[in-house]
Amino acid sequence: MSDVEKHDLSHHLEQAVQELDADSIGLAHNMYDATLEQLHEIVAFADRLKEGALVEMYLRERKAHGVNAQQLILPPKGYSGYKPES
Repeated sequence: MSDVEKHDLSHHLEQAVQELDADSIGLAHNMYDATLEQLHEIVAFADRLKEGALVEMYLRERKAHGVNAQQLILPPKGYSGYKPES
């Protein structure tokens, strides 16, 4: 596998999210030409992206509740995201 194949996940990510409302079967169908290693890299990236989003939501939740939110910290285990009451 070439270095370009190893590190260029953008093509596969773009393919995967062509339809924003696609379910997991649809997403998988759009990643048919990714190598197994690239699929593992996509999963690792998605995990980091999810953790980053949860950290940001936790920061916003702390700010909304008047808690000192000067620094980013990991949310408590099992945190599922901030859902402000409208």
